[in-house]
Amino acid sequence: MRAKELRDLVISALVLALAFGIALSGGFPVFQQPAILAFAFGIALVAVSLGFVFHELAHRFVARRFNCFAEYVMWPLGLIAALGISLFGFIFAAPGAVMIQPRTTAEGTINLSNRKVGLISLAGPATNIGLAVVFLVLDAIRPALLFTLGAYINTLLALFNLIPFGPLDGVKVFRWNKGFWLIAIAGAGGLFVAQRILF
Repeated sequence: MRAKELRDLVISALVLALAFGIALSGGFPVFQQPAILAFAFGIALVAVSLGFVFHELAHRFVARRFNCFAEYVMWPLGLIAALGISLFGFIFAAPGAVMIQPRTTAEGTINLSNRKVGLISLAGPATNIGLAVVFLVLDAIRPALLFTLGAYINTLLALFNLIPFGPLDGVKVFRWNKGFWLIAIAGAGGLFVAQRILF
C-alpha cells in the first residue's frame, strides 16, 4: 500500500469516527461535554471505522485478485459534509472509494466481466455482514455497547450499499446475479430484523 493511500484511509477513518461520534452524542451540543464526545469517538472508531476500512479493503483485495489497479482515494468534500451534517445529530457520509481500473497488458486492456465487477462490489457488503456477525457473537459472549453498535452499524452499511441504485454496490451485484444479490440483501435484512427484536 502506497503512503498516499494509507494516509487517505487513515484520515477518512478518523474523520468518519469523529462525525459518527458527534452524531451519536446528539450533535453540536456535545462540544460542551468533551468526555462524552471522546467516549463516542472511541466507540465509533471501532464500530464504524473498522467496518468502513474493511469494506474498502475488501473491494481493493478482490479487484487486485482480478489483476486490476485498485487504490482507495478519499473525497475531502464528502468528509467535510459528513462533519457538517453530524452537527445536526445525524449522519450521511461519502468519505471516498476504491478507484478500480483494468490493467493494460501486452495483449491489450483486460476487460472486466459483469461477474468480476459483481464480485468486487459484493466483497464490501459481504465483509460488513461478516463483521456484524462477529460483533453479535462477541455481544452474546460479553454484552457491551461497543459490540451492539458494531453489529448494528455494519448491518446498516451492508444494507445501504446493497441498494440497487446509483453508484452503490448493489447496482453492480444486481446486474451480475440477482440470486446472489437476493441472498446478500436477505442476509443483511435478516440480521437487521434480528437485532431489532433482540435489542
